Amino acid sequence: MARQNKKRNHKPGFLAIGSIIAILILIVIPSVLLIYISDSYALVKETANVDTDSAVKAKKIAKQLYTDMLDSSSPQRSELTISQNEINGIIALAMRGIKGFKGRANVTSIGIKGAFTFYVPQNPFGDYINLSVTIDPSPNGLVVNNVSIGSIEIPGTFAVSLAEALLNKLLSGEAMGSRLVNAIESVQVSNAKLYLVYRPVAGLRQAINETRGKAREIRDDLALLGDPKVVRHHYEMLCKFHKKISGIGDISLGYYLSSAFSFAEKRSRAGAKPAEENQAALLALAIFLGSANFDSVVGAIDEETFQRCPPPDDHIVLAGRDDLRLHFIFSAALKIISDSGLSFAIGEFKELLDSQQGGSGFSFVDLAADRAGIRFAERALDDASALHIQRRASGLTEEKTFFPSIAELPEGIPQQVFTARGGIESSYYKKYLTTINTRIDNLPLYKKIAPVF
Repeated sequence: MARQNKKRNHKPGFLAIGSIIAILILIVIPSVLLIYISDSYALVKETANVDTDSAVKAKKIAKQLYTDMLDSSSPQRSELTISQNEINGIIALAMRGIKGFKGRANVTSIGIKGAFTFYVPQNPFGDYINLSVTIDPSPNGLVVNNVSIGSIEIPGTFAVSLAEALLNKLLSGEAMGSRLVNAIESVQVSNAKLYLVYRPVAGLRQAINETRGKAREIRDDLALLGDPKVVRHHYEMLCKFHKKISGIGDISLGYYLSSAFSFAEKRSRAGAKPAEENQAALLALAIFLGSANFDSVVGAIDEETFQRCPPPDDHIVLAGRDDLRLHFIFSAALKIISDSGLSFAIGEFKELLDSQQGGSGFSFVDLAADRAGIRFAERALDDASALHIQRRASGLTEEKTFFPSIAELPEGIPQQVFTARGGIESSYYKKYLTTINTRIDNLPLYKKIAPVF
């Protein structure tokens, strides 16, 4: 009996130890880590100005790296030259859509110093997380001197090994992350310019394709964008509606919005959640009236459905233009996939590229369509206004209900003219952006939203 009591008395002790370990893992260790990585100051206070040159350079660099590293048919080395200003322009462009995230790079004779600051409000240990990394010039590959996060110092070799391990996990193919890092043959600096020499990576194309396949599997398992079956129901409804009204000339996007959100209201009355139905409706619209490529992140439409009901080529317009319909739809869909800041930054990026010679020029009209699409998605996805949007569905056939006037908004602005006026950091740009936002605020769909009971 004494032995049995002794065993029985051990159980609470095991439970107590387990509870202590759980507290350490879930609360104490993350809190201690947060203390060490948090700061009371911002290492980077301002990013570089975003301009047309940085947008074009970003596109050119991405295309060059992608093309050169995929071309494994030839062992020929490639070289990329990029200035400090260009690096900072690309960083600013990439971070413009990420709230509270800023970064800068300094290219000197002793190496490349990158600094990044992430604003973390309501953090009791400090409002900022600062990250810095130093890359040394080297004729023998990538040499990271050190990495620091807050007060934590990480040896450069360990940081590179960690990056390789993460890439090896993310990318298909044997040690593909390590092969990518090893493809960098030399890093040199001179006169505030970085000279990067690299070679192709064998099997990278196949690894990218296989990684995309894995990403699709994860997408389907997690269903991060809602139930694909619901999106498919909305897509098929749009298909039926389109067949009824196609062939009669240009049709306003408003009629498709009206049909989609009337269908969403019908499903909501049957018990579905309004915001979820609205999201499914917007994703179906993005696939049907935007680009079938959106389905790569949704996974709702099978090949048979696409063949039976392919997205229409044209004749669906907004303010009489099909390009504005695309801007509106793309921005609404990107709001779902990311946040409104990122979707607007993508719109800005497109406009910056268009302001180059040969492009259509910077357009405040296009940006108005971007902003309108974002605002529509924000209200449609908000639980407080989702049902209101559905109940106003019949009024969406009138574009003035949800789309602002584009009168007197400049467009087709060439790069030199737009840059001379100060770019997107200028009072010129901000003046028209304020005009656009005010017009959207005053639209009937958003001006007054009564509580839904």
